[in-house]
Amino acid sequence: MTLQITKIFLFIFLICTTSCSSQQTKIILPKNLDEAILYFQQNWTKGQLDSFKLKNESDATIDLHFGAGMWVRNNWVRGDRDTAFTNYFHNLGIFAPDDISSIVFTSLHRTLNKKAIDLNQQIEPYKKYWKEITDCSEKKKTIAVTTYNRFKIGDNITIFMPVDISDSYRNAVLYDCPTIEWTFDPKKDLLIKGKIIEKFFINDTSNVFFKVIIESLNNSNTEILMNPVKVGDKKDFSLYGLRVE
Repeated sequence: MTLQITKIFLFIFLICTTSCSSQQTKIILPKNLDEAILYFQQNWTKGQLDSFKLKNESDATIDLHFGAGMWVRNNWVRGDRDTAFTNYFHNLGIFAPDDISSIVFTSLHRTLNKKAIDLNQQIEPYKKYWKEITDCSEKKKTIAVTTYNRFKIGDNITIFMPVDISDSYRNAVLYDCPTIEWTFDPKKDLLIKGKIIEKFFINDTSNVFFKVIIESLNNSNTEILMNPVKVGDKKDFSLYGLRVE
């Protein structure tokens, strides 16, 4: 057999091996929480189950967040796949992949320890948290649109931004929800004065922006969202979460 023919047979063998392996490891998706719990009871070794069972519930779930938890999120929740499992949680008001994986392993831990799963008690804190985020986001959008409509091109404005300081590095940021109120500290935070030269929105009429020519900074050694700025720059500012006067 020539070297060339040997290479061809080897290539075909590798393709077959890869294909067969892929078929053997095909993921079977659970349709609900009970099937998800059963999957791990049947597929984990006794040692894995016992180790998980004997840990404190919170520690057990947290320890798996970037291991088995990520596997659940990547193989059962995210991507283009059968939606029965995700729809099961969506119908409960749970949408975040991290929340889904946490509920799966909390429920598994309680099952192994012969405790009630108390699914409703589990999901309420997640629903409360996301409601606060949603309400905050809607409030920020309303404030942003009000600000957008209140000013016109050519107006002078003052922008206030909180500053994170780390090892003398100063970075002006916008706080995420649920933070909506904060107190400006003139010794630490950034105050920008400028003039509006353009108003626009992107994709959605509530996603509004001002393009501002910067006329002064109370601290020139400050980046804005990790981007260097100086007097005279023309910069786009999202009004979502931005304090403007």
